[in-house]
Amino acid sequence: MKKICLLLLTIYLLQGCKMGSNTTPEKGVSFALNEYRKKTIDSIQYEITLDIPEGKSGQIRGEETVTFNLASLDSALVLDFNVDSSSITSVTIGEKNVYYQFVNEHIVIPSKHLNKGKNSIHVSFIAGDLSLNRSEDYLYTLFVPDRASTCFPLFDQPNLKASYRLTLKTPAGWEAVSNSKLRSKTQENGKNIYQFRETKPISSYLFAFAAGQFSKATKQVGGREMTMYYRETDTAKVNRNLGEVFNLHAKSLTWLEKYTDFSYPFGKFDFVLIPSFQYGGMEHPGSIFYNESALFLDENPSVNRLLARASVIAHESAHMWFGDLVTMDWFNDVWLKEVFANFMAAKIVQPSFPEINHELRFLLAHYPNAYEVDRTRGANPILQELGNLKNAGTLYGAIIYMKAPIVMRKLEKMIGRNLMQQSLQEYLETYAFKNARWDDLISIIDKKTPQEIAKWSDVWVKTPGMPAYEIGEKDYKTTLMQVKDSVSGRIWQQPLTSKERDTQDGKLVFPNGDASGYGYFEMDSLSKKYFIEHYNEPDSIFNDPVFKGAMWVNIWEGFLRDPKANPELLVTNLLKMLPKESNPLLIDYMLGILQRTCWSFLNEKERSSQQHELEKVLWQLLNETKDKGIKTSYFRSFKNLATTSDGLEKMKSLWNGKLVIKDLVLSEDDKISLACELALKQPEISEQVLQEQLTNTKNPDRKAKLEFVIPALNPSEPIRDEFFESLKKEASREKEAWVIDALGYLHHPLRAKSAVKYLRPSLEMLQEIQLTGDIFFPTRWLHSTFSGHSSKEAAAVVNAFLIQNPGYPSFLRNKILQETDMLQRAVEKLPRMHE
Repeated sequence: MKKICLLLLTIYLLQGCKMGSNTTPEKGVSFALNEYRKKTIDSIQYEITLDIPEGKSGQIRGEETVTFNLASLDSALVLDFNVDSSSITSVTIGEKNVYYQFVNEHIVIPSKHLNKGKNSIHVSFIAGDLSLNRSEDYLYTLFVPDRASTCFPLFDQPNLKASYRLTLKTPAGWEAVSNSKLRSKTQENGKNIYQFRETKPISSYLFAFAAGQFSKATKQVGGREMTMYYRETDTAKVNRNLGEVFNLHAKSLTWLEKYTDFSYPFGKFDFVLIPSFQYGGMEHPGSIFYNESALFLDENPSVNRLLARASVIAHESAHMWFGDLVTMDWFNDVWLKEVFANFMAAKIVQPSFPEINHELRFLLAHYPNAYEVDRTRGANPILQELGNLKNAGTLYGAIIYMKAPIVMRKLEKMIGRNLMQQSLQEYLETYAFKNARWDDLISIIDKKTPQEIAKWSDVWVKTPGMPAYEIGEKDYKTTLMQVKDSVSGRIWQQPLTSKERDTQDGKLVFPNGDASGYGYFEMDSLSKKYFIEHYNEPDSIFNDPVFKGAMWVNIWEGFLRDPKANPELLVTNLLKMLPKESNPLLIDYMLGILQRTCWSFLNEKERSSQQHELEKVLWQLLNETKDKGIKTSYFRSFKNLATTSDGLEKMKSLWNGKLVIKDLVLSEDDKISLACELALKQPEISEQVLQEQLTNTKNPDRKAKLEFVIPALNPSEPIRDEFFESLKKEASREKEAWVIDALGYLHHPLRAKSAVKYLRPSLEMLQEIQLTGDIFFPTRWLHSTFSGHSSKEAAAVVNAFLIQNPGYPSFLRNKILQETDMLQRAVEKLPRMHE
């Protein structure tokens, strides 16, 4: 009988859910379902009520009315709801229960219950928790890219924009915020009732709300009212940052309105600062969510930290136009919203930091991170393929955030700033509150210029990897020549320059001296040696920060690509150059190279031989540097690299307050980080230091995070094993930022040998992590897992996994290849390390 029922159900679904292709809806939103619904459904409105209980474990009950127009009755209606079928209480139309099927995370309603034209469906349900990010006294949504359907039923695809009317019933004492203005706040049965006005048409991944015990501040800046919600308990820290946070938002919005010639499109403008938020920020219209630590900075932040804060604010503000007002049609074009947000952010922050060399900042903020992916065997193009929305999160990464703005900058230089601005204004005007594709913008630009933009785009946007160049001669002139490309006949069109210097050793060439080119530019040994020996000499070239930045990028790329390159020599040169450098951007980049080289490329013997000089130089610079921001950078590098008994004693004295360095102000976060480093590097005092730090930590969110991380720091390997085993449970991975920090300690280079056994299970968990975690979690999971490893044993685990899983999803295979590339390069150098 059971088999007969299953057969009848299958026949029913094949007849009623065909979506033009005689198939049942698969899990997620397939491209076919996306296209069918886009053609047949419009004018969507959601009216949603959610009843939120105290704590984090009680069920959130929901009521929803979905209203829409239907153009065709040739197929069953498919609503997305990624929960268990028991979460659906009822489905009614006109107060009558209707027959539906729950298939592959979809509510499927036969077309006989529907009308051609206007329809209204009511669903009673229990909200799914996956994307509600619940804590005991607050929660917040994060629905990008396809996670709204893990909370409530809807058409969860970006090109079905809809308006939302939300009502939240919360515990007394809780605040609530959403995309639109608050219409009313009342009390009923001991609960707050928040009713929000109807939103403008927005895509489902942009709908958002947060509720809980938040403080809030409201300010009028430039005639615009803004409200900030936050949980930070350090009032001095809040007051120190509050004014600048509001001002940076106001400046960004004013600049964007002027550039786009389009007024801010969503009325209300609020933002919510959340502890351990998964991203730097998320661009919900009218209610941007941020990682609290990204905006509330400690005292004496480095210029990079200040720039990062200004940039994330500018980035999320730019999304109000690029991504929210005009949204990609399908998530394969997700890069389109990100490239414009980063591209605009780079322009926006410049007036706020006139003392900064912004060409250098753009170089160091974008090129090295893009190369981190483009140099690997897992490199992906900017515009990627996407067959199902459930895999959209895998499209995110350094290529769309870092390489795409470089490419957009090249496009602007090709066609001119004015034409770029005019084209973007036409793009926004044409597609306001609608959806668009990259090719739609290219067609606008193509009409305005005779250049072959589409052909140029085919290489830079639609193919993976990076060009490589070597120095050659053409027509008796030194020139940069593209090395044979991995794609036959592919030419990377870009203007290239080099700086030249005549010396007693002959003519020296410094490729890509103005940093305008993208790719690997091979430097010869004489030019590298001359650059290092004459660093910072009073010379028009060697005093140019952009030139120095470009050469450091070349040197690092060359080191990574040469299996015979000597890491000890690189460390020695960096320690010689750092005292000569005063530019904070260059210092931060050089310190990053120093830390990576020491932990990934020096073996234990080499590290030991360098350690005394390393700590001596960093400690001296920490104490003697006058710039407070640079001083903080040296402190963090010393904390990261110190391992000698003298260095650890200095760290302990800084942690317990017995040692004070002038103008170095240590925050609660700094004290926690010092305690964790001490616990890792001095196992004998681990328990005492961590327990004391727990007692001293006042902020409840930071205390909870430290309690989570402590088992990963435990000197006992069985306890660390038990902690890793706990991460196999989805519930243990709820606070993703906490997990990432813990993994960093679990796989620290000092504990890498004992952590090799975690590598294979970590790879085996990746598919589940991709489906249950947020968009950056798979990449961060891999990075935190493998960045501490540099052994043959670790590389063998990766290679065996890939060989034994030939059918592994390509998008995840690429992530593995990207995040283990540094490991493979470290292993390539092992023969030299054992000579």
